[in-house]
Amino acid sequence: MDYHRFSEIKYLEFLPGLFLKRGSVHQIAGPSRFIFALMIARNIKSYITWIRGKEGVVSLYPDGIISWVDINKFILVDSMKSQESMWVIEEFLKSGVSELLVCELHKPIQYSSIRRIILSFKNVAEEKDSTLPIILLISSFQNKITGVESRWYMKPNVDIASPTKNKRFSLEERWELVCSKASLSVSSWIIKARQQGYNRRTINVYKTI
Repeated sequence: MDYHRFSEIKYLEFLPGLFLKRGSVHQIAGPSRFIFALMIARNIKSYITWIRGKEGVVSLYPDGIISWVDINKFILVDSMKSQESMWVIEEFLKSGVSELLVCELHKPIQYSSIRRIILSFKNVAEEKDSTLPIILLISSFQNKITGVESRWYMKPNVDIASPTKNKRFSLEERWELVCSKASLSVSSWIIKARQQGYNRRTINVYKTI
């Protein structure tokens, strides 16, 4: 599918040539799932709501994310359990405060929870003539969440440096990104990033399949 024919109102281009459908739920898994979420967040112009569960072992530190996204855009919400997190998502959808809703999940959730969110999207679309937000479910498990628009998996990609390579490439970070469910066929990419100063990164994307 040629995503370039779709308007910015319906799709977010989060990396060169890669898009997420707005008004939809997307699952992210893998060791580098938080990095991938930050790659998406760096393209958000308004507020980002990040919902964290008590089981989480990863924390967002300003110094660690400043080169990815403006920390002043973050709204952090702590929840006690997954069901509460789903309720928070629904309430923020109604409020229209955030363009991106990120929710950490540590246990699989029922389809009924996703179904309620999808219905909330429809209600918001009918009531407000505005761009719908994107929901990212960052799962520490690899079980497939039924009802999501797309599924993504990201992990580090180690490049064994050759002795002949220029030393300046030592600061480059690499990841492998796989999309296993979307309107496009299953595909994978290599993502390379280099930090340019304290609060800026340059990112390049290379398709592998």
